[in-house]
Amino acid sequence: MHLAQLRQPLTRAAANSCHSVCRLPTTHSSVSATALLSEQFAHLRIGPTSSNIAVQGRRYASVKAQGAYRLKPKNTIPKKLGAKKTGDQYVIPGNIIYKQRGTLWHPGENTIMGRDHTIHAAVAGYVKYYRDPQRHPDRQYIGVVFNRNDKLPYQKDAPRKRKLGLVAMPRKVEEVEKPTVSASGLPLWVTRHETIEIPPPAVTTPAAAGKEVKGKGARVTASGAAVVPASSSTISASSSNNGGSSVIAELIKEKLAARAEYNARQSALRKLQQQKMLARRGTRVLRLMNNYSYRETNWEIGRLIGDPGSVPGTEKVGSRKAKFRARRRRRNTFLLGIKERKLAKADRREEYRRRVREKREQRLVQRQEFVAKQREAKKAREAKEGGVAEKSEKKEVKAEKPAAAPKVEEKKVEKPKTPEAKKESKPKVEEKKAAAEPKKDSKTEKKE
Repeated sequence: MHLAQLRQPLTRAAANSCHSVCRLPTTHSSVSATALLSEQFAHLRIGPTSSNIAVQGRRYASVKAQGAYRLKPKNTIPKKLGAKKTGDQYVIPGNIIYKQRGTLWHPGENTIMGRDHTIHAAVAGYVKYYRDPQRHPDRQYIGVVFNRNDKLPYQKDAPRKRKLGLVAMPRKVEEVEKPTVSASGLPLWVTRHETIEIPPPAVTTPAAAGKEVKGKGARVTASGAAVVPASSSTISASSSNNGGSSVIAELIKEKLAARAEYNARQSALRKLQQQKMLARRGTRVLRLMNNYSYRETNWEIGRLIGDPGSVPGTEKVGSRKAKFRARRRRRNTFLLGIKERKLAKADRREEYRRRVREKREQRLVQRQEFVAKQREAKKAREAKEGGVAEKSEKKEVKAEKPAAAPKVEEKKVEKPKTPEAKKESKPKVEEKKAAAEPKKDSKTEKKE
């Protein structure tokens, strides 16, 4: 208890004691006066007695006692879900707008959703509850706009609204000239070009040009030109005689030519890399060090061996995530290659089937033309034979008329013959032909 709080009780106690001492009778001795004073000062002692309650004061608890948080068995701990911000209410980034279990409301313009489906404000602005039929016919969204009078959703082709307050201006890039001389006047680096003897290319002679080195799927001559192997020509020549296998032979030939072209490109690339490595080794850049000496940096010395990753020991050790990214990239490249090969195979199969169909249709057309020609030739032959037979019959009839005696016959009106009668008359003509043939044979025998 502070001394200022004890000031009033002390003054009252001192005043009472002085008042009692002043009222003492004069007949009392000095001993009795001292005894009375000691008694009065005894009342002023601070202690747990009931007489000095006014002097001691009252003390209260500085911290309120907290009881246990108990609930009835039928109730559960409240989740405190629902809307925390109303429409058109101002929020700042990170404010909770709506707490929910599941997506009753979806995040809209300038809002984000946490892993417990709580929607937060991503920018400072005003809350808007709205629907967007173009985005989804049934969902309801919560968004934040910068201007209170704006309405969501925005038009589909409207420009995006951002609270920047800036104007797009072309950036001025100032090229800083790198110093070439140090403060002491010495050049910062010195470049030395060393001469490296590069072997001249081999001279191709007719004898050397005839020699071939067998590679993977192709032949490479001494000049480095890739040639399709002779086996492919023999395959195409032998298979061209067959009907459908010629298409397969052409596909094999194309594949071998593509492989030879790939090998030629790889060999040219290796030669270019070798030339670059030789040029790099021939160029030495000596840099000025702190001790005023010139030497090559460590990474340049390491690059003399090769590029990072091409030679063991030169690659940089990356992080764990970088390794995962590289592995994922390799896997995607591998899968993409498989997919491309499958598509190419399907295209080749479809091309083969198309060619087979075309050839089949072509053969059918040729067969139909051939059959039509045969029919026309047959008809012409039959017409020619029919004309010769009619001429022979007329000659025989003319020869028989003078030999027979003239007889007067009554003319009879014949009715037009029916098609059946005409058919019956044809065999009679044939019988006359057969009867006339032996007569001719007998005449020829007599002549002989």
